[in-house]
Amino acid sequence: GERLEFKLIPTPGSKKKEVPGYVAIRIRRATGHDIVFMNEHVHKKKKTSLAESATQQLATAQLGGGGALRSYFRRQTRHIKDGDRDIKQYKVRPGPDPKREEETTWLSKEQIEAECQRESDHWLDVGNGRLGRLHVEILGCDELPNLDSGGRNKTDTFVALVYEDCVVKTDVVDDCLNPRWLPWSKRAAIFHIHHSSSQLFLGVFDFDQSVAPGDDHDLIGRVAVDLTNLRKDTMYVMVYDLYTTARISDRKKLGSITIRLRLEVEDDRAVLLSNLEPPPSFYVNVKTRKDHRVVQFTCSGKYDTSKYDIKFINSYIEEILSVQHASFYLSDAFMRLMLWRGTMPVRMLGTTYHFPIHSLAAFVSLTVVVERPELFPAWSFALFGWTMVATMDYRLHLPTPWLHCKHFLEHAFTLFYGSTPIAPYSIESHENAKEAIAFEEGWRKRITESEEAAAKEYEENLKAQEEYQREMDEIGDVSDISALNKNDGGISVDPFKSVLYPVQQNLQMVCKYLRRIRYVLIWEESYISFWVTAGCFLVSIIFLFVPWFFLIQWTARILVWALFGPWMKLVDIFYVSKLDDYTEEELMQQRLESRKKRRLATATALAEARIKREDAMKLKAMKAYYFGKYITRVPVLKEDRYVDTPCLESHALPFKPDPLPLSELAMQEAGYHRTRIPGQHLVGSMIPQIETVSFTEAPVGQALRRPNLVDKDIAGPESTTAAYAKIGSLVVCASVISWFAVPFFSSLTQHLLVALQEQTE
Repeated sequence: GERLEFKLIPTPGSKKKEVPGYVAIRIRRATGHDIVFMNEHVHKKKKTSLAESATQQLATAQLGGGGALRSYFRRQTRHIKDGDRDIKQYKVRPGPDPKREEETTWLSKEQIEAECQRESDHWLDVGNGRLGRLHVEILGCDELPNLDSGGRNKTDTFVALVYEDCVVKTDVVDDCLNPRWLPWSKRAAIFHIHHSSSQLFLGVFDFDQSVAPGDDHDLIGRVAVDLTNLRKDTMYVMVYDLYTTARISDRKKLGSITIRLRLEVEDDRAVLLSNLEPPPSFYVNVKTRKDHRVVQFTCSGKYDTSKYDIKFINSYIEEILSVQHASFYLSDAFMRLMLWRGTMPVRMLGTTYHFPIHSLAAFVSLTVVVERPELFPAWSFALFGWTMVATMDYRLHLPTPWLHCKHFLEHAFTLFYGSTPIAPYSIESHENAKEAIAFEEGWRKRITESEEAAAKEYEENLKAQEEYQREMDEIGDVSDISALNKNDGGISVDPFKSVLYPVQQNLQMVCKYLRRIRYVLIWEESYISFWVTAGCFLVSIIFLFVPWFFLIQWTARILVWALFGPWMKLVDIFYVSKLDDYTEEELMQQRLESRKKRRLATATALAEARIKREDAMKLKAMKAYYFGKYITRVPVLKEDRYVDTPCLESHALPFKPDPLPLSELAMQEAGYHRTRIPGQHLVGSMIPQIETVSFTEAPVGQALRRPNLVDKDIAGPESTTAAYAKIGSLVVCASVISWFAVPFFSSLTQHLLVALQEQTE
């Protein structure tokens, strides 16, 4: 809408000649959505039908969570005889398959594992992004702690999934420390990707049936799944260790979670280009405090680092001191560089040699820069870009494939040709396990030694400060006798909070930016790392053509001749010396004029900032109106201290969907066996509405999005061959009927007309 401002005027009869301030309004013609919204708002209907569907992510009833009393009296296992074998079966939770109730009420452990690997029967289609789709299935958890009273009453587990501005929850599996979610349960979601650097957050909770305001679902552990280095058209089955936090060092493994996911991306170039813009801000609103805590714990972990705690300060200091871990990377790289150790594999005559490409590049570039110093600016940017490439190469040579990142040349190929040149490939379970374990142990040993040395140095410095403080206390201020033997009044839980809390906030900000820089430098943020590297190389090429000596020389000449010449005396006579002759009133007038000019110069920026602030306040209020008053920010870029890496038992396989008959594929793309839930992204200015995405995947004017998956070979009532056969038979039948039936009906009609004519005569 158009924004208008009006100057306030005095009311009739007022003695005031002028009233300070303005009133701002926005005006536009009402749309159909505006009329519906206002009618429902007037009738006190809190949510529109679309908003109600958008909040089903957490409002949908969860199966399970029977309570402690029910757990004691419910039979959970039984034994049956199969010949000479005694088979132990488990009661399927939260319930059996509705289509096979008798068969799936009781299953053995092997049967449960086999059923768990089947594709999910029903999916939640969530979000509004257009870059691609993320398919996620929660398969199970293992070795969870028992957070309930014990005995038969065990942890009632469910998983919360948070991605961008969407959140969903699985069903609750009662009284089980190794729960499995079966295909007919609520366990699968399809998230629409809005930004390629977004993370998938998983939180494992113990369900709490209490409705008391202070009772929350207990957090067992959480995981942040990095998607930037995963490949499309690959089925990943990944196992992650669960921790309650990833931001401070107070961590302990509390079981594991197994998930299955894959990425669907239509345009690889669009995914890469999306990282040229700053990532958007995502927020999730929910209705209840309990759901708010679920989302908050899933995204940030158990500890709220925005609150004061001396434990957080110690963790931040420890993290800053551990920056020296980067010296390990640098020392390894420096030794490889200086000693001409090969890093680039080259195969010649059936033998693989490792060529020292980095040492050769360093030697050639340094010899050139020594002879031509004007190339130093270009060389500096090229050096940083080459360092990024070397870091990428280091990661690609790590033993575990789950630490590998995408190659710089792969991103460059995608940028120029629009698609990735790397085909999906397999990752075996426990691939390079021995080498990976040895590398991990060696790395942890180096980190432990480094942290112990840093802690020892920190303790020595702390002792020295305490000793110095005791000396100062003994000296004291003996001139003020009123301070001797005087106790401070008042009681304070933590007298240092007013001093240490600002320190904690500053340390938190420093650690936050250090983490972001570190993740870009080590290619955890693969797309951003590519653009930084490509930008360095581009600037380096541009600087090659800049005449640096010429610019420096003439800039120095201009400065010297302009600022140190004899004409500066004229500046003193006609300008500087007169500054002291101004009266106080003239100086005040100059200040007022200067302030007025500054306000005029910044008026546009202030107006834009005011409009942005108004839009942000309106958006926050409307999201609270639509989805709930409890709001949580969902991070896009990585902000955690520790990165969650898949365990060695994880594996991956290329995903190739099976060909389907035309009708079945069309039903699948039209949302069959899916529940569509829009995200919480609002569009519009005055009365924002929920952004919607077409439920059908097929583009406008086309029957299918993926016509290549249509099965054209198999014969059957729904195959393409059968459809063509039916069409052909209809054409043949129509031709035969036209050839024989038309002349027959024509002659019959002619005879009838003649007979009628004779009767009339």
